[in-house]
Amino acid sequence: MNIKKIRKSIGIILVAMGSSFVTNAQGIEFEHDLDSALAKAKAENKIVFVDFYTSWCAPCKTLAQEVFPVEKVGTFFNKQFINCKVQCDDKGKGVKLGEKYQINAYPTLMFMDKNGELIHSAAGGTSPEGLIELAKIALSPDKNLLSLIKEWNSGNREDEFVRKYFRSLKSAYRTEKANADFETYFNNLKKEEKARKNIFDLANFIKVTPFTPVFNYIEDNKKDYYTTVGQSEIDKYIADSYLWYLKGMIRKETRKEYEVAKVKFKAKKYPYYEEYAMFFSAFEVQDSTGDYNVKEYMKRGTAFLDKYGKNDDSYTLALTALLGNCTGRRDAGIDGIKWMEDLLARNRNPEYLDTYFYILWRNFHFEKALEVGDEIRNNLVRENKSTKRIDSQITMITDYRDKLAKKEADNKAKEISTSN
Repeated sequence: MNIKKIRKSIGIILVAMGSSFVTNAQGIEFEHDLDSALAKAKAENKIVFVDFYTSWCAPCKTLAQEVFPVEKVGTFFNKQFINCKVQCDDKGKGVKLGEKYQINAYPTLMFMDKNGELIHSAAGGTSPEGLIELAKIALSPDKNLLSLIKEWNSGNREDEFVRKYFRSLKSAYRTEKANADFETYFNNLKKEEKARKNIFDLANFIKVTPFTPVFNYIEDNKKDYYTTVGQSEIDKYIADSYLWYLKGMIRKETRKEYEVAKVKFKAKKYPYYEEYAMFFSAFEVQDSTGDYNVKEYMKRGTAFLDKYGKNDDSYTLALTALLGNCTGRRDAGIDGIKWMEDLLARNRNPEYLDTYFYILWRNFHFEKALEVGDEIRNNLVRENKSTKRIDSQITMITDYRDKLAKKEADNKAKEISTSN
């Protein structure tokens, strides 16, 4: 045994480990218990930065791997904040904290005071520079969400500020507060003010849902909005709102509420009820456990698209996306491939290619999926946009295809060996 070589190898390992430790130290240093982070914030008189994340969230992983470890990010955050990570799908304390702070999207990047009260918040991934800019807004008493809430509570209702306020709440995914405050604001407007286009645009932006007071008012007084907004836009707004609101309720958690809402919708006697009901019927094959009867889903989806598919491209995209989630074996959801190819034959919108790409590889049509992946990548290059996401997906599919091929070859070799 060569002792010198062993010592040299150990030295290389230690250097590598040391480098790893230094790299980690350069990034954000996180606590993993919010109570401890708040106690530390009180002791040091600092704001708390919290990364609310889940184990399955891709943007969360990108932040953890490519943003939080960056030296300039760590230098800024470790000086200004007490930092904490909260996993919202840990089936324990993290889930309860997610509910307490009304976390509706991941990642949610929240800044709170030492008492755990909201100062500022935003949802979604970002770059190192974007994260630092977000932190600077949180530190600014004139720009953060808390300052906007205080100004709103003081009574500022100027149009420009109102738009800014609700856009900030929506970007922070403070959905419940946005809806509640908008309803109060709307109810205090005069009848002629409610019909203004900018008020309708705000209601549309906030996504007030059917069967709520604001939506009911717009629906009941749609002729007032025909004058200020336009009949076709208002009618489409009402129709689309019912379509996607009811479709979103077809889940095991809200199935009873969906059935009640569907009856109310039918009673309104809109001419498109039968079309919508047939669309919903495909999703209604979900059982009480949340599982889908995939064969029946494809049967109903095909029948619906044959009859109504050309009315709205979103029908095909929605049906195919869910089918992709429910499959994961060779040709298990092959109808979805035909759905997408029929759609693309009449409208090869580049935005539709992601869904086509997804249903292809989920059915193990790897070669065709890789062709579509290259098309997506080429489109991004032409638009001077990042190809990082599609590149990683192409690599993932290539690796998966090769591993599956090897596994199948090994199994075939075993079968031949056994038969001999």
